[in-house]
Amino acid sequence: MKSERIILYLLAASQFTHIMDFMIIMPLGEMLMKELHIGSQQFSFLVASYTLMAGVSGLISAFFIDKFDRKTYFLFAYGGFSVGTFFCGFADTYPELITARIFTGAFGGVISSTVISIVSDAIAAERRAWGLGIVMTAFSMASAFGLPIGLFFAFNYGWNLPFIAIGTVSLLNAVAVYFTLPPVVSHLDGKGKGSNSWEFIKKIPSHTNQWMALTYTMLLMFGHFAVIPFITPYLVQNVGFERDQITFVYLVGGLATMFSNPRIGKWADKTSRYRVFNIVAVLSIIPILLLTNLPVVPVWVALLITGAFFVLAGGRMVPSTAIITSVIKPKNRGSFMSLNASVQNMTAGISSIVAGILVTIPQGGTHVFGFWKVGILGAAFTLIAIWMMGKIRGFDVSERLDADKE
Repeated sequence: MKSERIILYLLAASQFTHIMDFMIIMPLGEMLMKELHIGSQQFSFLVASYTLMAGVSGLISAFFIDKFDRKTYFLFAYGGFSVGTFFCGFADTYPELITARIFTGAFGGVISSTVISIVSDAIAAERRAWGLGIVMTAFSMASAFGLPIGLFFAFNYGWNLPFIAIGTVSLLNAVAVYFTLPPVVSHLDGKGKGSNSWEFIKKIPSHTNQWMALTYTMLLMFGHFAVIPFITPYLVQNVGFERDQITFVYLVGGLATMFSNPRIGKWADKTSRYRVFNIVAVLSIIPILLLTNLPVVPVWVALLITGAFFVLAGGRMVPSTAIITSVIKPKNRGSFMSLNASVQNMTAGISSIVAGILVTIPQGGTHVFGFWKVGILGAAFTLIAIWMMGKIRGFDVSERLDADKE
């Protein structure tokens, strides 16, 4: 294989466009609700349409993803995602946009799981958290640079433009991946056949580590994605942000996590992934509760809180993802991570809908009601996820299980 760093940077670039497409819809919430004449519940359905469809596609792909070269499967999904993003850019009405989001989610739902599988196959277990930390800086880059630029053009030239730009960049990046990334087939046997994914998935309920890892994913994602969709409307309508000041939220948060995520990964590799996760997860409850109860404050105070939310809520995903990838052998990793991504996306979609029920934004109104309820929900699910993580044990160098039990 080519240099590890080149592979990681390519995958991070792919994740950048994927995350941009997923994230841009949320800070545009206040704008979309006004321009498309929709309420908070309709907006939550718009967010959920992508994630629920992504969950379905991830579930389906879990049954056959390990039978293919991971590079080939990734390019298929990434190409469909790019086309779907173009469709979003040319939508003019709420029905058209939600249809385009469903199409995009059908392909986007397997991108992250395939990327994580490639990293897990290509990077040695003792350096996996470091590798995942680099790939996960795509979130930071998208927040620090992609979203502020995208929001600038959206607020000045229309919300459609960022989607067209993301689609264009995605297609160009797909070409670069095709010519640079080597085949990823180490999970296949000598005959080129993958494992029996159906048999593997049927046995998950009998493997404590595997079903607990999926349950943990559901818990953490529910609390996380219940908060995110309504951050922008809350900051604008309750805290007093101007619409164009929202870009600073993602700039500050993104720059902070660009620095913190790789270091959290190295910290987890050198000490204990479980201990690092517990520390970061407990600390993440503080900005969750502060953010969802924030009164009118100076912009710099709000940015400190949102920045802490980005660093801690996002940082807990670095050690936990390394642990989740270690509960499964390489030959089944694609199926399991696709299933895990399915759970993640479906939970994100459901949590967005639940948040849309708990949070009330009167149409044409100037205040968000009930955001504090989402904060309590996020904190409670984080605590349960911490307890659940303590029950999971990995199958790798540092947390090895008996092979017969796998």
